Amino acid sequence: MLQNFYENIYRTLNQQPEQVYIRWPKEAEEDVLTDSFTGRDILDSVATYQQLLKEQKIAVGQKVLLALPVGIKLICGILAVMAAGAVPVLPPAGAVPSQLLSLLKRHHIKEVLLQKPLPLGPRLLLKVLGVRQLLLKEPVIGDMSVLQPVKVNGSQAALISHSSGSTGQAKAIYRSHQVLQAQHEVLKNQFPPRLRQRDFPLFPNILLHNLSIGVLSILPALPGFDIRRMDPARLVQQLLQEKVQTLTGNVYYFRTLVNYLEEQSLTLPAVLALGIGGSPVPDHLLQRLHKAFPEADLYVIYGSSEAEPIAVRKYNAVVMYPPQLGYAVGPFCRDIEGCLLPIGKIAEQGYTVGEVLVRGPHVVPADANGWLQTGDYGYVDEHGILFLTGRKGNEKLHGGVQHYQIEHLLLHQEGVENAAARSLAEGFEIFVLGNAEREKLLKVLNGHFPKGIILALHFRNHFPMDGRHHSKILYSDLS
Repeated sequence: MLQNFYENIYRTLNQQPEQVYIRWPKEAEEDVLTDSFTGRDILDSVATYQQLLKEQKIAVGQKVLLALPVGIKLICGILAVMAAGAVPVLPPAGAVPSQLLSLLKRHHIKEVLLQKPLPLGPRLLLKVLGVRQLLLKEPVIGDMSVLQPVKVNGSQAALISHSSGSTGQAKAIYRSHQVLQAQHEVLKNQFPPRLRQRDFPLFPNILLHNLSIGVLSILPALPGFDIRRMDPARLVQQLLQEKVQTLTGNVYYFRTLVNYLEEQSLTLPAVLALGIGGSPVPDHLLQRLHKAFPEADLYVIYGSSEAEPIAVRKYNAVVMYPPQLGYAVGPFCRDIEGCLLPIGKIAEQGYTVGEVLVRGPHVVPADANGWLQTGDYGYVDEHGILFLTGRKGNEKLHGGVQHYQIEHLLLHQEGVENAAARSLAEGFEIFVLGNAEREKLLKVLNGHFPKGIILALHFRNHFPMDGRHHSKILYSDLS
């Protein structure tokens, strides 16, 4: 089947070209100054960049690395490469020059899209490697319908991005046009768009989804779009000024926001829905968010770049799960098939625990039968709720317990900011951030888990975290 995911966006923006679809804040220090981009602005930029690719004879299926700063030009660059029938490649988060060179060689990329010329040294190096450097042009205001999206085989890659690298090196994620389309349809069915919705997305796939359905995206005021540099006071100011109704983000992002809201004794009742994903979500954080956003429906969204979403849990303050059971992420989404690759049994409950495997229309297939191994471990209870209990590389069971169960319990204890349980040959080595009392923590652990599985408990001032979400612990780097 011939298709192009960009067709959704092209069609939507052409229907109401004067409507604002993106509001992107400038990096001002004291106030949130924002640029607005209409459908016409976006279409003109995409058409201009697409014309550049056409002039440079970029072929259908050809890979193009986007070496662009995060901003509207990057978004339009992605869409232009996609529209041309080529394949946009996004580098891993925080990639250094040596990693970019490795990426070019590994994927046999011969074109790089740039905002401005590189310094002489890198420019000459790319020339020696036979890599062409394509410079973006200023958008031309004109007939937006001149350049139609190029239809390609639906199985062709529409976008190549990279994982967070939480289990090692960041891996390339190939999402085809048909998978992107299916992910878009699942999100639309799971979270129907609201009338005149004002969304505050952190994840790029949500921005593309919003453009496809005509929802306004107000981008968070993050310097370089790096959440480690976020100023929660500025974001709260933005949420209030922009009258944001819905927002998505990860654990680090929402933990930082709720810390600030609690310090200032503020609540945001105008927000109607929150979506939290990117890493396991502690129930204690959900309880705090429920108080800070009293009118909002809270959703835990479990998924990955290859399968977004896999499961969704709507938070219910009445239905509480003991934290030592693991992270409850809800039932598998409709149109997705899930199963477990067993490794043992969970203590007490006796559920079979194993690696979570999924397949379906919106899943990037990893084997001949369409199954994707997620790298996450867990079990499904008698009500069909999926609980996550471990992560690949740290999945070894001790006494019927996996590391997420220990960590989730510790995160509910006073004075614990973060916790990690590294699975060794004979038991778990525990690491804690915070000012909790050692004896109290050991008493809690020994009261909930089999004796002898806790080998050591250390306090640390810092945890190594992934560079993308800053929410996933790099267990192999703990010391």
